[in-house]
This record gives sequence, C-alpha cells and structure tokens, in this order.
Amino acid sequence: MTVRALNTTGGGVTYASPPMSPTDTRERAGTATAAADTTAIVLSAVTRSYGPIHALGPIDLQLKTNEFFSVVGPSGCGKSTMLDVLAGLNRPTSGEVLFEGKRVDGQVPDGIGVVFQDDASFPWLTVERNIGFGLRRKGVSPQEIKERVQRALEFMGLTAFANAHPSQ
Repeated sequence: MTVRALNTTGGGVTYASPPMSPTDTRERAGTATAAADTTAIVLSAVTRSYGPIHALGPIDLQLKTNEFFSVVGPSGCGKSTMLDVLAGLNRPTSGEVLFEGKRVDGQVPDGIGVVFQDDASFPWLTVERNIGFGLRRKGVSPQEIKERVQRALEFMGLTAFANAHPSQ
C-alpha cells in the first residue's frame, strides 16, 4: 500500500509520504500486486467555485488502487470541497474527475462510499428506513430495497435494531 498525504496549507498543494512500515517497504520493493498499479481516481485540473468564491484548485491528482491517501490543511482550505467533488456530491466548476475510468459528474458512482462529518440520519425514521432511504429516492424496487437493507443490517450487526430510531 502506498501512503500519501495532500497538504493544502497556505493555498499550495504538496504531497508527503509518511514513514514507511515494513509492509510499505516490501511493496515498494516490487511485491505489490498488479492491481495496486491500476489508477483508480484521477482529478485533472479540477476547480470548484461557489459564485465569486474560489474554493478549490486547480488540482491534478492520480491515486492507485489500494493507495491510502489523506488530505490535511486548515479549516476552509478546500478539503471537504475536494472530497465532495471526488465523490460526485458536487460537480467541478472546471476539470474532470474519473473513478475507475468513468467520469464522476455530480452523481455518486458505484464503488464509492460516503460518510458525512455530521450525523445524516433522519430521527423520525427507523434504522431500517434510514438505510433504505437513498434506494427509495433512486427508484429501486421495494423487493430489492428490502433485500439490500437486510444484507446491510446483517453486515453491520444491526438486525436487532432495524425497527429502532437513531436516538434509541
């Protein structure tokens, strides 16, 4: 696994490799799988503005499969904006974002999971209804929603809490 950090402090973009673990050292010596050399994410000249406010970029970045990547910088420097654009939650003002060779353009692609900084559950819905919310909005059939929600509840060990509300 390659480990890198994006530092946006001071408006510039720098990359740093933290100290390597023995695993990183072995992989850099050529024992990593071929899949680790596959480019998974590409940001090309990506910028994002909100009206007159320039919030991001331009950023050029390529991340390989199994690469661990972190973004660091002070509040307001564009970290969350970049991640929102990368995940398809916001469209870039200019530039292009690719995930596994497919353009990410304002829609979360399959294979990307998003965890928000703040609790995004609906307190009036049960755990089961919260999990299925996005699927219902997307127009997935009720039977498929039921099956997928059940698998998610089992995977997360929450089946006993399916009918509970987030505050319970």
